[in-house]
Amino acid sequence: MKDTNFSEVIERSAQIRKRYHQLERRYHGKEWTVEEDALAFLTDAGLVGRLTMAQQGRWPKSGEIDSELEHKLGECL
Repeated sequence: MKDTNFSEVIERSAQIRKRYHQLERRYHGKEWTVEEDALAFLTDAGLVGRLTMAQQGRWPKSGEIDSELEHKLGECL
């Protein structure tokens, strides 16, 4: 695994965000507002909580919980 420094992480995050802006303009005609970004993040963070509870047997959920949790954690990061 390659060592990654913090500036590389910031640069990669900025590039990913640019791609999201492209998708937002394509599908919604404009980029999301700060409020929409915040709401989307809070929704994903809530799903991480529910999936964590499901993984621990404390929330009813069927399907592939571990892969869903991995995916949502990645989105939040």
